[in-house]
Amino acid sequence: MECKRIGIIGCGTIGRLLALHIRDNLKRQYVLAAVASRTHGHAARLGEELGVPVLSAAEAVAACDLVVETASADAMPAIVRAALAARREIVCLSVGGFALDAGLLDEVMAASSPVHVPSGAIAGLDGVRALREMGLDSLSLTTVKHPVSLGLNDLSDLPAVSGEEGMSVSPEARLLFDGTAGEAIRRFPANVNVAVALALAGQGPGKTRMRLIADPLAGGTRHRIMARAGKCILDITTTPAPLSENPRSSALALYSVSALLRQMAEPLRLAG
Repeated sequence: MECKRIGIIGCGTIGRLLALHIRDNLKRQYVLAAVASRTHGHAARLGEELGVPVLSAAEAVAACDLVVETASADAMPAIVRAALAARREIVCLSVGGFALDAGLLDEVMAASSPVHVPSGAIAGLDGVRALREMGLDSLSLTTVKHPVSLGLNDLSDLPAVSGEEGMSVSPEARLLFDGTAGEAIRRFPANVNVAVALALAGQGPGKTRMRLIADPLAGGTRHRIMARAGKCILDITTTPAPLSENPRSSALALYSVSALLRQMAEPLRLAG
């Protein structure tokens, strides 16, 4: 099997660790052909570490068969459009970019080259898609985070939370938001990747309920997906561990990209 040339666009913690993982664990499937980043110093260091050319995003797209976007939600739309224009496959980790650019999803749906979205920091998107085929009756996401990760210092004006539908929270937990994923995306743009991924798997952000809870005693972030189609119920809670190199990044998100890349290169492809 011929190795595909792959480029990494975005050389922060996840981009660097993914590049190292591809080099060490996916070398039969892919060869690293380029790295790119708006932060040139990060790209230069990673390029030197791996012995890989440092290119602009547009140059990386042109030089590779496949690119992986690990940059940011605001940078993602331009990277996707460059890949679509060059008819290259792209894997997008920063799916929040779809929420920031209203026309991007329509462009992707009309394009001839595929855009792949990994599961990121949650599990269960395959089940949500199956329930969508059955006819989704309801879909919700409850996320519990420490206030610091939400940029909050004072919770005194927020309502209390009790018995959050099977998710244990402390007496100090407060409800920050309860509404549609579309509203959540507009109000909390720094915390949208999970909500956008779930909405894409379901029936869109306007038909996906989201609750965001700030808990000062939370040991980490938790996501709970609940979906129902008739008598079939999906109930999955994910506690994604942070990366030791950067506690603000999810290890599960990183390895969801690796798992997707491996599956794309294999003849047997499990739905997920």
